[in-house]
Amino acid sequence: MATKIYLSTTGAITDPEDARISVFDRGFLYGDSVYETMRTAGGRPIELGRHFERLHRSAAGIGLTIPFADEMLEQTIAQCHAASENLESYVRVIVTRGTGPLMLDPRRSEHPTLVIIVQPLSVPSEEVYRRGLSVVIVGTTKTQGGLVDPAIKSGNYLGSILALRQAIAEGGEDAILCTGAGEIAEGATSNVFYVVGGPDGIELRTPDLQAGLLAGITRELVCELAVELGLPVHTHRVWPDELRAADEVFLTSSVRGIMPVTTLDGRSISGGVEGVTTARLRARYDAYLDACTRG
Repeated sequence: MATKIYLSTTGAITDPEDARISVFDRGFLYGDSVYETMRTAGGRPIELGRHFERLHRSAAGIGLTIPFADEMLEQTIAQCHAASENLESYVRVIVTRGTGPLMLDPRRSEHPTLVIIVQPLSVPSEEVYRRGLSVVIVGTTKTQGGLVDPAIKSGNYLGSILALRQAIAEGGEDAILCTGAGEIAEGATSNVFYVVGGPDGIELRTPDLQAGLLAGITRELVCELAVELGLPVHTHRVWPDELRAADEVFLTSSVRGIMPVTTLDGRSISGGVEGVTTARLRARYDAYLDACTRG
């Protein structure tokens, strides 16, 4: 197993120690880039079409034209995965605006840079999924200044880094960020779901996209799988106290899939173990991955 990297500047797949980009690349200098992260199942990237669609939406959101065809991206990912000899891979596709002088004017950079990173897939153990995470709701918002649309998956992740730093300082393992108005938005690198049971039965809830959060690929997939299982899914405005009072809470992301939250702001959720509904959804998601592995 190995990590392999493709650089459009050389047009070749290389090892990490030989991968070089210019210090004048705007992705490095300013976070002027977009990216997608995904995992493989059966050696094939999961939901590749949806990831490419979001990559193009993000690029359009920052006025970046991607000159690399989807077919080229797909083929290069496959070549990197094959060269790595990994059973399964973590894949990151990055497109920066390219190199230019030390100035903000984006017109001074005309040739975008493509980086594809493939490394061995590492997912939490079954024990970790059953134990769940300790998560802290933090005051940090992903875009404190409000200048970057949170629906854009850009290389500027300082807000999430600061949120995770705060959560760790408070004894947590992950962070949930709020909007400027104090509503629940999303995790540091994930989307948020919670389960409530009422007189009409169990239902799944998640913050509405209007709250200002990234439209997660796994978020969308989990909503579809929940409907298949007969679980109603509702999106609406969510406040911290509502999340703290939930029967179950979990996070979703492309690599971890469905990750239970069993402690929130120091309070036990679902008895400190993975909840029944979360486990049911996770089993359905795992079955989906198995089906992808079988092609």
